[in-house]
Amino acid sequence: MKQIILVPKRNAALLIPKINDSISYYYLNDDYACFLELKEKFEDKIEIRNLSGIFDEVFQEIKEPFLELITNLNKKYHSFEWWGGELASRNPGATPLLLNITYLFSVKKILASLPEKIGFIVCSRALSDCIKTLARAEGFQVRDYQVEIIFFGIIKRWILNEFRFLRFLKEALQRRKAAIKFLTPLPAQKSLHKKRIIIRSWFTENTFDKVEIYKDRNFGPLPEWLLSRNYEVWILPMFFNLSSSFETVFTFMKKQKQLFILPEHYLKLFDYFELLYSNYKTYNINIENALIGKTDLTLLFNEAVETHLFSSSLLNLCNPMLKRLKEKGFEIDGFYYPFENNTPEKQFILSCRKYFHDSKLIAFQHTTFFPNQLAYHLGHGEAEFHPLPDKIVCSGPIYAELFEKSGFPNKILVSGPNLRFGAVHEDVAINRIQLCNSKKALILPLTFSHDLAYELLLKVKETIEDSNDYQVYIRSHPLLSKNKLTTFLE
Repeated sequence: MKQIILVPKRNAALLIPKINDSISYYYLNDDYACFLELKEKFEDKIEIRNLSGIFDEVFQEIKEPFLELITNLNKKYHSFEWWGGELASRNPGATPLLLNITYLFSVKKILASLPEKIGFIVCSRALSDCIKTLARAEGFQVRDYQVEIIFFGIIKRWILNEFRFLRFLKEALQRRKAAIKFLTPLPAQKSLHKKRIIIRSWFTENTFDKVEIYKDRNFGPLPEWLLSRNYEVWILPMFFNLSSSFETVFTFMKKQKQLFILPEHYLKLFDYFELLYSNYKTYNINIENALIGKTDLTLLFNEAVETHLFSSSLLNLCNPMLKRLKEKGFEIDGFYYPFENNTPEKQFILSCRKYFHDSKLIAFQHTTFFPNQLAYHLGHGEAEFHPLPDKIVCSGPIYAELFEKSGFPNKILVSGPNLRFGAVHEDVAINRIQLCNSKKALILPLTFSHDLAYELLLKVKETIEDSNDYQVYIRSHPLLSKNKLTTFLE
């Protein structure tokens, strides 16, 4: 009899020996450290595989149908609340939705070609249920060890949402107190004969730690260049990866010649609760009939919707601030922001359009272009309603061409400078590498994910292990723990 076994990732190490079947298991999750632990634990006893050799092939097959599906959903649910959700931007780094859809179609391919008995290690409840439906339709018997009482699942989600809700209010109060104490509100009226620009930029621990003079991490010399041409420049900081207190952050800002505009100086108490209510509406949108071909993905979509309720990264104070600035008669000639086409940008664009529709909205390309990062792709006809800036300044003509091929209108794409990575033109890194000119230099620039880093490091190790020809340089990411990376390398 054809049979599949579904094991939850959280207790796979305990369950697999008890099941005591000599079968192979496919690991359907991106927690690479856990995969390696399971593989090592059951070495020579039970085979634990990942989807190497299958995953990308399947992803390329479903990429265009998925893009078309999200485009249709974006058009159907088009609203301020909808664009505040992770699904609308289809960023695979922000939500596991696309990952789980690729896993599901990979399982479909595996079941069509492998022996009668196979196991899958699964993290998502919705993915487990979709696999069951798929397997039973193909004549498989299903043994599902992922037992979770629905009532307890609801309680767990409620507690998590309550925690996020209260954490947001606590952090908002701390920021408000610190902002009012250390910095003063900026004036509504502009200086005569000057244009006023607001630059919305990421502000991290590295921005001010052991730093005396502020240097923008996204826009490099642009603020200084604008100031030299008689512009009035305000930085609207977006905080992430901070370990210091807001008192420390705002004290640093107070010492700078650069001016910072903070939402806390303009918001009313009501705005915070209105923001929470808007987020609540975003994540109570019920997706219906999400299909690729005949495969129903609705459970996966709605699970992804539930995941981000009251997520602090999406409770953006910039949007209600723009409303208050308009009420107070602020004059703003332009808004600049780093372009990633991610979720926080959408409502920011819509708010700029609503309250400052005569102001220019200019985006600067923030990262390199990744073909599988679907936030960098628009579906057919989507440019007509997708929130987009007036211009996207691309890091050179090649990137402008790539974005145009991915559905972005040619009229908003311009070739410009690479502001963020000016360091690549300096000789410092090159000189360090030339010190080991007897070996080939292999540079590994890591992304924000520990799991992607672990996988890359392991594969590089396996590839060059017997070779003495390479010197490996690892460029970490601000969101990665160097201690974790060092431990893994050891």
